[in-house]
Amino acid sequence: GTVHIALEGVNYRSIAFGYISQEGFIHAELEADGTVLAATGENGFSLHQLHERIRRVQRYSYQRPAAESYRLGPDYADWRIGGDCVTASPVRAAIGTEKTAVPRRIPLNTFPIAPVTCRESHGRLAVGVKPASYLKDRSLTGILEAEHGFIEGFFEQELEHHLSDEIQEQTVLTKTVDGTPYAGHSTLAAGDFEVLSLACEKTGFITVDIRCHEAGVVYLIFDEILTEDGDVDPHRMECCNVVRLELKEGTYRFQTMEPYGFRYLKVACATGRVTLEAPAVRELICPRPFQGAYTGDDAVLAAIFDAARETFLQNSSDLLMDCPTRERAAWLCDSFFSARTEFEFTGDNVIEKNFLENYLLPERFPLIPEGMVPMCYPSDHGDGNFIPNWAMFLVLELADRQRRVGDTAFIEAFRPRVYALLDWFSRHENADGLLEKLPGWVFVEWSMANELVQDINYPTNMLYAFMLEEAAALYGDAALRDKAAEIRETVRRHAFDGEFFVDNAVYKNGVATLTGERTETCQYYAFFTGVATPERYPALWNTLLCDFGPEREHTRTYPDIYPANAFIGNYLRLMLLEKAGLYDRLEEELKGYFYYMAQRTGTLWEKVDPLASCNHGFASYAAHFVCAVERYKEKKMHA
Repeated sequence: GTVHIALEGVNYRSIAFGYISQEGFIHAELEADGTVLAATGENGFSLHQLHERIRRVQRYSYQRPAAESYRLGPDYADWRIGGDCVTASPVRAAIGTEKTAVPRRIPLNTFPIAPVTCRESHGRLAVGVKPASYLKDRSLTGILEAEHGFIEGFFEQELEHHLSDEIQEQTVLTKTVDGTPYAGHSTLAAGDFEVLSLACEKTGFITVDIRCHEAGVVYLIFDEILTEDGDVDPHRMECCNVVRLELKEGTYRFQTMEPYGFRYLKVACATGRVTLEAPAVRELICPRPFQGAYTGDDAVLAAIFDAARETFLQNSSDLLMDCPTRERAAWLCDSFFSARTEFEFTGDNVIEKNFLENYLLPERFPLIPEGMVPMCYPSDHGDGNFIPNWAMFLVLELADRQRRVGDTAFIEAFRPRVYALLDWFSRHENADGLLEKLPGWVFVEWSMANELVQDINYPTNMLYAFMLEEAAALYGDAALRDKAAEIRETVRRHAFDGEFFVDNAVYKNGVATLTGERTETCQYYAFFTGVATPERYPALWNTLLCDFGPEREHTRTYPDIYPANAFIGNYLRLMLLEKAGLYDRLEEELKGYFYYMAQRTGTLWEKVDPLASCNHGFASYAAHFVCAVERYKEKKMHA
């Protein structure tokens, strides 16, 4: 019979961490037996511009483009099922530049449905109550007019709707805690709200059927966690976790254009009266079949494994992402860990290849220094920022990939890019061969370690030596191996104070002088990069084993050593425990670091507290540790 195909696209044309700022396009072709039946730009497709989504709104976050706000009538989506485009205007298609398709390599996404399972609470709101002052985070104030001509969004005075302000003008008057299974539908009148929850955090497109009995405005407000008083804070992580729906009377099957990650959904009816049916998330997750599984009988390890699995699923729909919420960005360093998770779960690394390919395809990366690579890509950074440490992790990941899956031709294709990177770093060496006063965002870890990065940062130089050694292994370059050994020895001589490695030195009267500041993470970098070994530094190794770990927060040992955070110090520690074969200790610390996260969100977090992302791709590497512990137990049992 007759088939109707409808495509809907969005073009932000602004700087973002998850998209290139480029002209939007739609490229589609339908063929049968080699005959083209219809193609964009040729025949069979008509083009219309939709007007339901309000254009002049604030950014969703500093890192992602516009939040979603709609003005809808019941016939707004008729065009999708063959009806007339009654709310759209026809436009003439412009033929764009030639596009080069790259292999997809992974199956098509399957978009499973994750339904709301619980009604946490409901109550009444006062709407339009102006607060004494308004929160203005970077989704409103982070507009950047770069010298290169990029604009990141609309200035506040240009907005048609101030979503953040509108939410801050809603005050809870009364609230009843439910905690009961969701009935599948609910009716809200003006001033009503309810807080719904999923079984755990999920990522995808918010979907809900709505019967609007009286015209009005409904807000969908969401987040990964609840506040202490059981509410949903849409501004956590400096995001605008709000979708605004201005509805006429009628029936709607609504779905967001963008994917979001959350566990809790607050529906607030500001005006009018509506009935919701089947609110859910249409998941955008990894479409690959998993072979990795936890086979043990420890309920805590099982919960951690499941949380790691959810975390990986939601951060690998096509590339390896950092988080599915504020950024949806393909970051280096994060990928070093999540690529290992992919191998654990699938036995290969095709998603990683998709990820790394993006760093290979462009001739150059504008806005950052020649030879450097972006900290995340595809993305644009109008301020020209980059992370030199993450460029080092690119080389580490290439070497790690070579050991995991081979693919020598792919690695060889990176040779010019790697050597251009090495050349960039060499220009920032001092007379001792150490990197000093590096430009860009020198990033060690989300902890005090990030405040000690100048003038000479020793964790960065430890990583530099490791990168040189891995580049030497990749390309058979003995000179790089020798240089790595020299840098390691220099770091040992300069940074070790007899008890711990010091994080940095600063210049005083022209002389590089140790600051005396020491972090837990610096010590893990030393062992991770080969600057230190248990044999070379037995006392330090014993101190780290006996006096550090997840319980240190309570024991307060070595209070002058700044604690590590999840990204990435705690993971480096766990890698060292596994390398040393200390599986009983590894199991104990896995539970201390991750079980509380798995209990609260069903995913694993960027930091040890929920102030940042509660669903971060790198954190899925905890699944590998769980499997390593289980393999050890099985081997021990059969020994």
